[in-house]
Amino acid sequence: MLGYTLKINHGWENKKTFLEHVMFMSGCSFFRLHDLRYFGVCIWIACFSSVGLAGSPASWRGQSITEFTSSENENFAWKIVNDGVMGGLSKGNVEHTSDNIMHFWGTLSLDNNGGFSTVRSRGVDFDLSNDLGLLLLVKGDGRTYEARLDSTATFRGNPISFLGKFKTTPDRWMQVKIPFASFTGSWRGRQFPKETLDTSAIKRVSVLLADKKSGPFDLRVQWIRTYGKGQGEKQSLTKKTILSERRGLIDTAVADGRFIILKKLLDAANLTVFFQWDNPLTIFAPTDEAFSKLPDGLLDALLEPESHEKLVTLLSYHVATGSLREKNAVEKKSIKMIQGGKVTVTSHAEKTYINDAIILDADIQCADGIIHAIDAVLIPETEE
Repeated sequence: MLGYTLKINHGWENKKTFLEHVMFMSGCSFFRLHDLRYFGVCIWIACFSSVGLAGSPASWRGQSITEFTSSENENFAWKIVNDGVMGGLSKGNVEHTSDNIMHFWGTLSLDNNGGFSTVRSRGVDFDLSNDLGLLLLVKGDGRTYEARLDSTATFRGNPISFLGKFKTTPDRWMQVKIPFASFTGSWRGRQFPKETLDTSAIKRVSVLLADKKSGPFDLRVQWIRTYGKGQGEKQSLTKKTILSERRGLIDTAVADGRFIILKKLLDAANLTVFFQWDNPLTIFAPTDEAFSKLPDGLLDALLEPESHEKLVTLLSYHVATGSLREKNAVEKKSIKMIQGGKVTVTSHAEKTYINDAIILDADIQCADGIIHAIDAVLIPETEE
């Protein structure tokens, strides 16, 4: 499926392991990597081709809130609300372009205790309880914005607005994924941590900037959708339970604390956004200690721009499609990875091995897949 296609076919003349293509220079502290000859590269990553993916219904599973068509804009009646209602001096603007993009820009001021600007819809009526969260296609300025949803919760007769933050990258289209479980209640700066967003009755949609930084801002939004169709939260669960069960693969890895190097490499390879699709994935994740076992200088060499494709090859050899529990992996005996190669799965002496790596911690459940912590980096073998 397009949403998680990441396929790399490669071939080298000599049958060597991946690491044998990283040559240590005698007397130096760096490596020389041989050129890889790729016959085809098909990497569907939102940060590379987000506009192309946006129009493909196969790339997401959810419902559309707005594509910013002229008829939708008329129904939503987007308008600006600045901190002037509280004495502030911020100035926001909104326009809808001919290519169906909402442009939200202006200047944020912290004077007179101000500091926010928002573009919001008039009253709407959406039932999003069947889905996991919001999915937006945005191009920003590096600032952190908030998607806001109003539902049934109120305070003193006023609707509580539930916010989910997303950080933008300057002048780059990117997809941002915000789980409904991460939305927190707020009203005029007052927080309501015990309130839960009722996704079955969404009454207003807004985008707000309130990052406590004065100066110009610029955000473009191509569409607002949902993801995770059919996986909606059960409102009877406590928020704490929802948060623990609905944390994504990347957020779970970061919160765990053992995968700092893996996250750094995924960022360097521009693969972090790849995990923002709602298609389930299984990651065999080397711990930081596992990466420390690699030859000195190898990680630095892979982080060089000219080694980008090698880094993608290495990382994608740790990811498989679907949610594979340890038991299922052992039963399969062999798993095809997104990189294109396969890993062997064996079990003996009460330990499960992925190639030569041992699973240290199995079946770490995430909203969008499973993580297995392993004690060694998986090295893809080359072909004749």
